[in-house]
Amino acid sequence: MTQNVQTIPLDELSDDVQLSKQTIVRWIDRHLIDAELDWALSDENEEVRMITLTDDSLDFLRSFAEDYREDVVSRTEARHILKQIDRKKIKKLIRAGDVKDVEVDEETRIVVGSIEDYMRRREGNGEEEEE
Repeated sequence: MTQNVQTIPLDELSDDVQLSKQTIVRWIDRHLIDAELDWALSDENEEVRMITLTDDSLDFLRSFAEDYREDVVSRTEARHILKQIDRKKIKKLIRAGDVKDVEVDEETRIVVGSIEDYMRRREGNGEEEEE
């Protein structure tokens, strides 16, 4: 049986699954998602990052992303996701309401979905960091 394969812009996939482009690319690099990345030219003659994956891979990604967004992590793990080293930066993001924290067993945990939303906002504003 042949799998339906589709190629879509990474921006669209990021919006669809509510994950940052950075996270999706990292998951592909680590072979957590069976997909390939490439570049194409848009109608405006701009380079666009494209992703090619099967319907099964897309379904898996959607399901996995939903669970991942609901997870909570420590501040240290949040810094790794954000690729931030400075401890104060996470506290600042929490105070500003840029990421959501919850108390779990008397420990502050960060909601992964709020980290992803913050990274997507940064990517949308052209502030994304080069991989």
